[in-house]
Amino acid sequence: MSAEDGGNWKTPAGKPFTSDLSGQDFWTLLQAGHAPLGLVMGTCVFHVAHQGMFKAMGNIGQNKEMPNFTQALYEARELAMERMQDEAKKVGAEGIVGVQIQEKSHIWGSHTIEFFAMGTAVRKLPDREIATPRMVLSLDR
Repeated sequence: MSAEDGGNWKTPAGKPFTSDLSGQDFWTLLQAGHAPLGLVMGTCVFHVAHQGMFKAMGNIGQNKEMPNFTQALYEARELAMERMQDEAKKVGAEGIVGVQIQEKSHIWGSHTIEFFAMGTAVRKLPDREIATPRMVLSLDR
C-alpha cells in the first residue's frame, strides 16, 4: 500500500506494518488519529497442579469452585497479556486495539491451560497526518 498524501505509514524501523484489523476498523483507527505498528502476541501454557487424592474425593458430587483451576486461569491470562504488552512496548506502541483472547485446554491433557492474546499495536499520528488519507494498492515493486 502507498499513501497518495505522502504520509508515513511504515513502522519506526522503516518496515510495512502488520495487522489483523478489518478495513472498517483500520479506517476508524486512522480517523481517530492513530496508525498500526504491527501485530503483537502473547501466549502462556500453564500446568494446573492436581489436587491430592483425599481432597479430590471430598469434592465428589459437589458443585464447588476448584481454586487451583481458578488461580491457574487468572495467572495464565495475565502472563499472556503481559507478554503481548511487552511486544507492543518493544515497537514503541502507545496502545493495542482489536485484542482477541483464546483459552483452551492444551493437547497435553486436561490439567494444562493455554491462553493466547493477539492485537494490533498502534501509535498516535502527528496532527498533519490525520487528514483522511487515500490508500491505494500498489503492485509496483
